[in-house]
Order: sequence, then structure tokens, then C-alpha cells
Amino acid sequence: MDLAPLFQSRIPGAGPRPAQTSQVRMLDGLSFKQAFATLIIALTVGLLTSAYELLNDYRNMHDQVRRDVGADLNLVRGLAVEAAYQLSAELAGEVVAGLHQNPVTLEVVLTDNYGGELGRQDRAAVSTPFPALAERLFGDVAAHARTLETRNPNGSSTVVGSLELRLDAGGLLNAWLDRATNAVLSGVARAVLVCALVVAVFYILITKPLLRITDAIGRVDPAHPGAFLIDLQRGHQRDELGLLVGTVNGMLAESQHGLDDRDRAQNELAALARDLERRVTERTQELAREKEGVERALAQLNLANTELEKANRDINDGIRYASRIQTALLPDQGALAGVVDELAVGWQPLDMVGGDYYWAGSFESKGVIAVMDCTGHGVPGAFMTAVVASSFSRILHHHGHEDPAEMLTQLNRLVKTALRQDRDSAVSNDGLDAAICVIDRAKATLTFAGANLPLLVAENGSLRQVRGDRMSLGYLDSPEDYRFAAHSMSITPGSAFYLYTDGVTDQVGGDNNRLFGRRRLQEVLAEMGDRPVTEQMDALFQRLGQWRGEQRRRDDMTFVAFRPLSGSRIPS
Repeated sequence: MDLAPLFQSRIPGAGPRPAQTSQVRMLDGLSFKQAFATLIIALTVGLLTSAYELLNDYRNMHDQVRRDVGADLNLVRGLAVEAAYQLSAELAGEVVAGLHQNPVTLEVVLTDNYGGELGRQDRAAVSTPFPALAERLFGDVAAHARTLETRNPNGSSTVVGSLELRLDAGGLLNAWLDRATNAVLSGVARAVLVCALVVAVFYILITKPLLRITDAIGRVDPAHPGAFLIDLQRGHQRDELGLLVGTVNGMLAESQHGLDDRDRAQNELAALARDLERRVTERTQELAREKEGVERALAQLNLANTELEKANRDINDGIRYASRIQTALLPDQGALAGVVDELAVGWQPLDMVGGDYYWAGSFESKGVIAVMDCTGHGVPGAFMTAVVASSFSRILHHHGHEDPAEMLTQLNRLVKTALRQDRDSAVSNDGLDAAICVIDRAKATLTFAGANLPLLVAENGSLRQVRGDRMSLGYLDSPEDYRFAAHSMSITPGSAFYLYTDGVTDQVGGDNNRLFGRRRLQEVLAEMGDRPVTEQMDALFQRLGQWRGEQRRRDDMTFVAFRPLSGSRIPS
């Protein structure tokens, strides 16, 4: 294999770039932008400051005029009272002449208490370009008047005349405008001067050094950036320009370092490529050998998978056959003909086989209905139902079918014996819950006994629950001699009875993933109480499906509903 060539970072034909010869237009330069921005800011601040100062000056002038006129009037008030009291035109003239000395006074009039003028002087108003503004700003301080009174010996006062003075609002406005103009002009002059100084300082400190830095950056050779570090002008080592130059020089040095590293990496990469090609050749040969081994392993795996599929088919076939056997153990729903008017049975194992079992049959005028919930579900539960079905059949044929409580007692004993759970060395602890009803059509009665399963009774438009004993059957802790309670009741025409396993009420769902519960079960049955029991069961299973939603069912489910035959007893 040919050796890879060595790579160099130099670009052929590349050299230092010529210095920048183009100049920045004055209007685009930082100095002009700085001058313009500074001028705008200075003028704005100056105008705002001048406006504020003019407003304060107006207020001060306004108050000063009011105070000065008030002081003058108070000063001459005594002479004015004397002139009015003595009706002295000479003395009144002196008072009026003194007040008229103010250049903004338009008119001064001193009158006696009979309305006669004792003294008067006036002058023409000065011209102003803003008469309306003059009246608006100084009209409230232009007119002044004093009532002249003398004190009597008894303490009372007597009016002897009046003194009136009117100022020239236009003259006051002109005086204020002169002062405002001077203030504005001085503010603008200050702003322009500050702007010029700021621009000059900015150019010397920032713009000129930036131009030098830009020129130095333009001379950098891309092939050898580390050889063109920028020299910084004195006085800028610690300011922002110094930071900029330091950053640029760092970038140039790092760029040079990166180019050098790239050259070394490319040379190392060439060597690595040669070594990689050698390894690929070796690995290809190794993979070829491994492929042969994998193909042999896949052949063995396919053979094992075929055997596994066959075993799985055998298991599923066995479970399906067990399901047929378990279904065959269940009674025919027509076995209660002549005992009940209606019968609805819902038997739904969780898997193909399950641990729930029910039985229904008749003996002359009596009928027996039983529902049983064995331990577990699936194949273990199905084995339990086989044991229970055998034991219950033995009870019916050898121990009678009259008393459901006795049936539960016998079933408890037989299951414990069948599973050898009546011994101290028992290795299992399995059992069941059960509910049994015996219908005596001749007496029109129903007798119920339960082991942890209840009976629901619907009659006369209401629904009530008959609880079974809180005792299960067959378990190690189920006493062999436990006696269950029997509950007898008369059958009311049209009444309905319901037996069910806990797989019905323990279904999880709803908004908060809670159990369906007995209360909701009774609500559904109460709503459908006047409907046939088959429709009631269908409505219940539909409601359970809605309640469960996406949740998976967790247990076998059995529900039996029936209505005994209506009518009187069978004659004996």
C-alpha cells in the first residue's frame, strides 16, 4: 500500500493580504455617529433642563410680582388713607406718582368714598407678539385693589376711598421671554460645546486606535495567523481596546495552534487508515469463520423452536380440551324447568378454563342452584372446580338436597379430605367460597346458605342483600365441624334472586381505578328490576365493560339470576 502524503497547513500561493486602503465615509464613521448621538442627547437634556428652569422662573417671577405689588400697596396705604380722608388731591398725586414709577405699571387710580378721583396716572401698554399668552400667564397678577379705611375712636372702621393698580401683562411676558431666550441660547451653546469635546475625546481615545487595529487585522496571513499578532498603542492595555486586542491575538495564536494540530492529526490519520485496513482484512476473515458457527447455531435454534412450537400446541390443545371437559361439568340451564320461570347464567372464566363453578338441578318439586368461587384461576382453578364438582355431586346424591347449610358443611369436609388439608402435614391451602339456594315450589319458599358469598333479593320494587357466613370452605383454617346458617324466606310472585362471585364486584376501572363494588351492582339491578333477568344480566355485563375500559379483567366471573315459578303451591 502507498504511504499517504504528509499534509501542511500552508496554502499554496497564499501570502499576506494587502493593507486596507479604502476609507470609511465621514457619515458612516463612528465619530460622526458619536457626535450626532451626543448632540441629540445633549440638546434633549438641555431643552428639558431649560424647560424646567423656565417653568421655575415663571413661577418665581409670578410670585415675585404678586409680593412686590402687595408690598408697595401696603407701603403707601397710610398716605393713601390720609389723602382720601382729607380729600387731598396733592397728597393723592404723590401716592399715585410713587406707584407709577414701576415701568410695568399701566394705571394707578386713587378715589374717595364718593367715587371722585383724587389722583390718577397711566401709560400705554407695551407691544407683545403674544397678547393672549400674556393675559393667560400674568392676567391673574395684573389687577390689584385696596379698600381705604380709617379707625374710629369707638373701634369701628369707616371706608374713605379705594386704591387701584393695574400692571402691563404684555410687559411682564416680554421680560419673561427675554430671560427664557437667554436661558435657551446658553443651554444650546453648552450642548454644542460638550458635544464637540466628547467627539474629540472619543476620536482620540477610541476611533483612531480602532482604525489602527482594523488595519493590522487586515494584514494577517490566513496560512500563518500566529505570525501577525497585533501591537497595541500605549495607554490601552487595561481598557476595552486592550481586551479586544488580547482576544484577537489569542484567536490568532489558537488558530495557528489548531492548524498545527490539524497537520499532526492528518498524518496520524493516514497511519491509522493503514492500520485499520490491515485490521479490517483480519476481521473479515474472522467474521467468515464466525458466520459458519452462527449458521450452525441458527440451525440448532430452528430445530429447538420447532420443538417448542410443537410443545406449545400440545399445551394449548390440552387446555382447550380441559375447557371442553370443564364446560361439560356445568349443568344444563334447562335442568330447572318446572322450578323457575326465568334463569340467566353468565359464566366467564378469565382464561380458557377457570376457577368458578355453578350447578343447577331439580329434585321433584325442589330445585338447587349453587355458585362457587375456587382458589385461583386458569388451570389450577379448573382442577379445583373438578374436585368441587365431584364433591358436590356426592353430597347431592348421598347427603340430600334439602338443607343448603348442611350441603356447605359437607362440602367443607369433603374438599379438606380430597386435598388432604385435614392433616397436620398438608402441603396445600386451597378452598372456595360458595352460595347455595334450595327452592321448594310446594311450599313457595327459598332457603339460602352462603360461605363468604351473598344473595340479592329483588321483591316489591326493592333490593336487599342476605349475607352468607364469613367462613370459606376447604382451607386449613376452615373448621371441619363448622355449622353454616340457613336463611329461609317466602317467594313473592315476580321476585328475583341473584348469586355472583367476587369477580363481578372486584373489577377495577372508572376515573380513579376503583373497584366496581356491590353498591354499583345493586344500582344496575335496581334500575332494570322490571326487565327479564336475561336483559338484566346483559345490562350488567355491558356496564362492567364500560367501567373497566382499557383495564384487563383480573378474575373469573359468574353471575346467576332466576325467578321462581309464580303461582300457588303444588297440591300435596
